[in-house]
Amino acid sequence: MKYWLTKIILLKRLRAIDSNRSVYSATGTADGYPASLQEPNFKKVQMYGGQIGNMWECYVEETCPALEGDQVVIEGQTYSVQNMRVEDFSALPYKRLTIVKAGNNNDAD
Repeated sequence: MKYWLTKIILLKRLRAIDSNRSVYSATGTADGYPASLQEPNFKKVQMYGGQIGNMWECYVEETCPALEGDQVVIEGQTYSVQNMRVEDFSALPYKRLTIVKAGNNNDAD
């Protein structure tokens, strides 16, 4: 599977600052995961509200700690993880993340 993982992603997870505020921040182990981006099929795009051009399937190794609700940064662009599913391609398990382009891409780490 590794031969088609041509992108490197950074994961951000929502962290509480105090009882009223939270922020997405990268953790020390969330940088440098190899990934592959592919356009989803049309039926999936319809299911998620027609996010044409803003929605992608991101494939990562099973050991990547990405979860629903996280953010993925790829080449400076931030995406929200809408769905995460562990799948098995023959003997190679992997995670398939459904990601949608986030509205605000001015996040600071």
